[in-house]
Amino acid sequence: MDVVVVYGLFGLTYDAIFALVRIPVTLFIIYLVVRTPFKRPYHWAFLAMNVSFLWLTSWAFLAQSTPNDASKALLYYDIGNFSPGSFQILTIFQFVVFFVSSRPHRWQKYVLIAGYAWVAATAWLPTLLGDESFIVTSPHLTAFGWSAGPGASAPYLDPYGIDIFGATMSILIFYLLIRFYRSSKLPLVRAQTKYVIVGVFFLLFGFYQYYAQVGANSGGYHLPTLQNLIQAPADFIAALALRKKGFYSVVPVAETAPPTPVVYPLEEARSYLAHDTKASFEAFMGLVRNGHEGLGITRMFPDQVRKDYGIQTTPIRWLAEAKGQDTIPPGDLLGLSLTVKDFYQKAKKPVVILQGVEYLTTINGFNPILRLIQGLSEENATKGGILILPVLPGSLNQQDEILLESETTGMPAPAKS
Repeated sequence: MDVVVVYGLFGLTYDAIFALVRIPVTLFIIYLVVRTPFKRPYHWAFLAMNVSFLWLTSWAFLAQSTPNDASKALLYYDIGNFSPGSFQILTIFQFVVFFVSSRPHRWQKYVLIAGYAWVAATAWLPTLLGDESFIVTSPHLTAFGWSAGPGASAPYLDPYGIDIFGATMSILIFYLLIRFYRSSKLPLVRAQTKYVIVGVFFLLFGFYQYYAQVGANSGGYHLPTLQNLIQAPADFIAALALRKKGFYSVVPVAETAPPTPVVYPLEEARSYLAHDTKASFEAFMGLVRNGHEGLGITRMFPDQVRKDYGIQTTPIRWLAEAKGQDTIPPGDLLGLSLTVKDFYQKAKKPVVILQGVEYLTTINGFNPILRLIQGLSEENATKGGILILPVLPGSLNQQDEILLESETTGMPAPAKS
């Protein structure tokens, strides 16, 4: 048997170091997703995807940490195979399905069912039955660490080194992402989708680098497994898309209702605190019906607001736990902030009414709401907009009321006709 010179650093093989680099990155990404104030289905899918990455990478690190014991390395690989590459690619597809649509189409559901059946038949069931050789054989030592040998299924599932399942799923993944990118007209969504496309591309590229490495080693070449080094930043790019660009986008729409007299003399670049909800909406209505582009965020049902105040086309978002395209959960302060700031970036003469400060305070506490209002007020001042904050009298304690008043201007009385 030939003696293999294994290169390493700090007592670890290079493949072990590469795996060790990815583990904290994946843990940090999981932390970011868990800390996301709201979670849509694609957030949960992204979380499951990263947990599957963490599982396999952790056991691969343990396998690479035993360069003198092939049997122990094989044991760790076998445990890691509860989250094999086919399962990880399937979780990427599932994430993309929920990313492009909150409700998967029927054909997408069929693909998911077939995919899980494939993973169960080719990975989970053989592992549970103790037939690990179906998936991998005893690893052989290379200059950079252990490389698991191909299993008995390789000639059928990976003919000529091509992973049939992975290639099929990759085609479907990019089909969904590219179609979604081309169909969307919203700059925020298109920017987010570009991040996801780049991240997913390098995630899948990492898998194929591994397959190429295994194939090369079987031919006698020794190459390092760069999969973890490629996939760690790729996953972070996708996480950045969800964290920074994955919330709500509002397109300013000019109000089509006929103009009415502007009763309340509100100045641009100011944030107004009002204790009369009706007067606040009348001021908002007067502005949007006279050339301002408005965004309403309310605790009242949007249809009721439109009926009561004669607003027809101005976008309105509902602060509620109910699910819906025009709904913002009260615990999603980051999403709420990005919604308003995205609107400020697009509108030429923006006016925003945020009704429900008491409700948001009940859910989140006052300090997070004060920080939210401070951030919105700064953005409002920068963009020369008008921010209206109706708050019910006596709904906040005296200290909170004082702090809120220090960040805003009192609502002026209506102008005399």
